[in-house]
Amino acid sequence: MKTILKLTALALALSFTACKNDKKKDNNAKTAYAEADEKDVNAIIEYNNVMVSFTDKNNSYLKSLESNLDRIEKGLAKPNDRFAFLGLMTPFSMSTISNSRIKPDTPPSALNNDDQKFFKENVVSMTSLLDKIKETYKSLDEYIKAEDWKDDKGAKGKTLVDSIYSMGKKYYTYDEVVLAKLNLIGDDAERVILKTHPLKEYIFALKDDRSKAAEFTKLLAGSKSYKAIEAKAKAAYQALEDQHNKHVAMAAPDATKYPGKDGYFRNFNERLNDYLIAARKMMRDAAVSGKLTDYNIEELVRDQDSMRSAYNNFVD
Repeated sequence: MKTILKLTALALALSFTACKNDKKKDNNAKTAYAEADEKDVNAIIEYNNVMVSFTDKNNSYLKSLESNLDRIEKGLAKPNDRFAFLGLMTPFSMSTISNSRIKPDTPPSALNNDDQKFFKENVVSMTSLLDKIKETYKSLDEYIKAEDWKDDKGAKGKTLVDSIYSMGKKYYTYDEVVLAKLNLIGDDAERVILKTHPLKEYIFALKDDRSKAAEFTKLLAGSKSYKAIEAKAKAAYQALEDQHNKHVAMAAPDATKYPGKDGYFRNFNERLNDYLIAARKMMRDAAVSGKLTDYNIEELVRDQDSMRSAYNNFVD
């Protein structure tokens, strides 16, 4: 099955308000934004959240679209099946509602000129591609509803499906570099806040777990042959499990000082444990079959999304 599945790490929605920068240099920072002032940090975090909403909305649409494409592709291969296209719903793309004056294609001046240019150009490219995908799907939808596939044995329909898959793949090449940059900048903006944050030990633990899980998923998704990466996969899994066990052993945040944080901390660890359970099962199966399925990778991505939600609940 062809796929336009998103395999990149998911961006975090950040909800902190920056405290005064203590001006101490952070040796773990990767950009100059870790030394930004309060005003700039809050603008960067606001833009981060605007971009998370933008990419999440697009991803939701593309996931719905991919489900339809799979059904349509199978239906075109079985033209005599009168139930093939029954109940097919057109994917809906909802407009993002935001009170922010910052928009995806208007990054704040808190970012340097190169980064502003980077986001502007990539957002324009992503929006343009998504518009073309919607336009092409509209043609495909009309083709199916009119049953034009009966005239050309599905030839045009298959071409339209392939075109959407191709554009979807291209969309995610932009999406991947945008989210990588966003995570890098967002991480350093968080560092300004976390210098004095009372829960920074927990937040960094959760961030480290998410990072290792994303690396593991990307490793498994990046090879058609599981046998070729089996040794690396086992080592990466063990490193993630060991780190998880270390963080599970941490005493939960004091509920009397930080109501609800203890439950959110445990919930994140439970979501990561779900991820590890799924990973163990699919690795065992893949050791026999020699490969991982699209469904396997989709399951890991879904579990990562659950971890992201749990993380966001903790830091909110």
